[in-house]
Amino acid sequence: MRIEQHIVAAWARQLSDKLIKDSIAALEQMDANEMLSGDDSGLKNVWEEICVQVQQEESIFWDAYLETMEGLLTGFVELLDRDARMALWAVTDEDSDYVDDHQADTDGVRDVPVSEDEIVSKLKDELLSAAANYSNSRITKFLARHEDGYDELEEDEDDEELDDDGAEEQAETTKRFFDLRPAVADPVVFVITRQLIDDVDVESSLDFLRSLVPVERPEHAWAYKGRLSLMISGYDSDPRELYEISEVCHYLRALDAEWPFWLFFFNQADESIKVVAMCLASAIEVAPGAAHIDSEGLKHFLERGFAAVNYLFDTYGFPESENEVLSMGVTQILENSMIDPDRDGYSLG
Repeated sequence: MRIEQHIVAAWARQLSDKLIKDSIAALEQMDANEMLSGDDSGLKNVWEEICVQVQQEESIFWDAYLETMEGLLTGFVELLDRDARMALWAVTDEDSDYVDDHQADTDGVRDVPVSEDEIVSKLKDELLSAAANYSNSRITKFLARHEDGYDELEEDEDDEELDDDGAEEQAETTKRFFDLRPAVADPVVFVITRQLIDDVDVESSLDFLRSLVPVERPEHAWAYKGRLSLMISGYDSDPRELYEISEVCHYLRALDAEWPFWLFFFNQADESIKVVAMCLASAIEVAPGAAHIDSEGLKHFLERGFAAVNYLFDTYGFPESENEVLSMGVTQILENSMIDPDRDGYSLG
């Protein structure tokens, strides 16, 4: 191996290791709201769901998990600069031949056909390999309980056969075990890294967000309605909630000033809408795990957010009935998450 190949390979290894680590962290943050297994699975997050399927048997919803992983990895790769993407691309099986064939080129790298799909494919294989070798007590217990596969339940030794009612109950239990949530069946993960926030690099995020609302392609905007999932990475070791971190709030406010379409594109199954609302509306912690959203700030957030939603529906001619459904869903999410300090006995002092 030539010295320059060794250097590129070493850099690519460092990059991929970090991307896999960040992806696992993101999947671990996807908890009950995004999980497809039932409440009785004993698993804690989407990463553990992926691990048990890789180690035992894929569920009928495996394609949804693959799409989640691919969307997450694509988001991370798109945030890398071109040189970093080239390093990752250069060590893929498909594209290493190109490097060998063009090593003597002197025309620079502008025309190098970097394939993000190949990068994501390689990273996905590495992520699945990590899942095959990962374990904890919950995964071990799950695999022991379901060693016969997802589609079989433990049988009572005294019951040789199930009657009709028993068979129906078993089928329903099996179906419920991986209960697909349509709202996040095909998620698009929008990743904001701590590096972007520290650098106040708003434009990198806006480049992606603006691509969702092309002026002359309403079908493109509609295709992404309710699919976006927000993931802010790099703060796992910070004990504060995201809405308590001024840099995060400042960054989201800068995005909101240029792109206010959160309510149209964010899904209503996870915490994305709530996170943005709490950061933009100046939420404060009133007790561990409980926060109060300032009423005036929330009013301003909703007025601006719903105005942006109405703009898209009016501009693109989307059906008004869908606007009503969307608006009711957003309102319900925020009402369920709000705390009234006077009513609930919390003190803001």
